[in-house]
Amino acid sequence: MRKKWRLIAAPARAMALSILVLLAACGTAGGNASGGADGGTGVSGGGQDGQKVSAAAATDGSGERKGWPEVLRLGVIPGEEVGKLSRGNRKLVEDLGKALGIKTELFVGEDYTAVVEAMRTRHIEIALLGPFSYIIAHERSGAIPFAVKARSKEEAFYYSQIVVPKDSPVQTVQELRGKTFLFADPASTSGHLFPRAKLIELLGISNDEIEKFFGNVSFSGGHDKSILAIAKGTADGAGVCSTCVERVIEAGLVNADDYRVIAQSDPIPTSPFTYRNDLPENLVEAIKAFFFNYHNENPDYFDDGTERFIPVEDKDYDVIRRTAEALNMSPEELLG
Repeated sequence: MRKKWRLIAAPARAMALSILVLLAACGTAGGNASGGADGGTGVSGGGQDGQKVSAAAATDGSGERKGWPEVLRLGVIPGEEVGKLSRGNRKLVEDLGKALGIKTELFVGEDYTAVVEAMRTRHIEIALLGPFSYIIAHERSGAIPFAVKARSKEEAFYYSQIVVPKDSPVQTVQELRGKTFLFADPASTSGHLFPRAKLIELLGISNDEIEKFFGNVSFSGGHDKSILAIAKGTADGAGVCSTCVERVIEAGLVNADDYRVIAQSDPIPTSPFTYRNDLPENLVEAIKAFFFNYHNENPDYFDDGTERFIPVEDKDYDVIRRTAEALNMSPEELLG
């Protein structure tokens, strides 16, 4: 039986290289924006089996909306607010409101923890979370995953990468000894959990020796900030998310040749959209119906014509739990 990952402080212990499992990762910043909603036009949606369910039908066919919030709020992290994706999230929230006939708002947390806490305190109903921050939100805030943006379930993954400036003489992680290193955010999968595990694997050291290996270790506050520091040469190395860096390049903030990848994790399950577990069932069904048909309603939201929202469930993130357990650190220690 799988050991439950408990939310209590536990002393960090050395991790044997042999127990490391698949490695993987990605992470957000502050402000509010609202999307209007009027009218109750239903939107057809369906799962992978092609079954169609309308948002209107999800209200038990009678228009009953008992327990629905006055405002439906979607929370995201800073790494999801770069360039085109920022506009896309606002359009997504606006379209969701129009489809369900409810007022909607976009909440941008200052970091992963802020979004998790916003769900715990019932300030948001839906959240786009990194895989590791989802694990924390599942236990603390009752988050349930339901969708990821991908071409297929088999392609719903990304990577954590350890990068250095393009002109750096460093070719391996061993050559980063005594140098400055950036993690993105304490609750970031690809910007902290998986690069930390990858460093332990490649260096053959224990978890509590990571900080001693480098001259300085700090958190940049986001993948965009980490890759910008690498591009400018103000940090010697960093752990970042592959897709997050692609978005920063797309936004024109850095060039693809401003950095080099010297190590990469195994595939990581991608960031899930989640809902709070106390939402009315018919509201959840309406939300899912909207998401699973959104590639028909707004194909511009997706990176190409083959992407869409793919259903996911909690067990898809067990690899994240195993990696956190292998590090032998509680959420409090990882967040610290």
